[in-house]
Amino acid sequence: MKQKITDEIKEIFSQSVNWAKLEVDYLKLTAAEKLIVLMSALIIGGVVMLLLLPVFIMFLFALVGVFRMFMSAPLAYLSVGGIVLLLLVLLFIFRKALVINPVARFVTKVIIEKHSSKS
Repeated sequence: MKQKITDEIKEIFSQSVNWAKLEVDYLKLTAAEKLIVLMSALIIGGVVMLLLLPVFIMFLFALVGVFRMFMSAPLAYLSVGGIVLLLLVLLFIFRKALVINPVARFVTKVIIEKHSSKS
């Protein structure tokens, strides 16, 4: 009787250790998946910003060209510089609503993901 109980305890302990190893492996895979999603979003965002920068610069020079029809060239460049500075100030003022909250929402959605298959 005593041998049977010790064998059962050993079996339960062995299964518990195996279960713990499987849970650690699942945690590693989940962390890797979430890290991949975050890194890919960061890379895609960086590439998009890098590609949009020349387009933005071309639009600014086009705006300078439009302003040069109405004012002198230095004043046109100063006006466009002022517009860009105003946009940067507005971005700084509304950074929480425009930058921080969407990024936090995305990261939270990636990290705290509800699985319907897991109970």
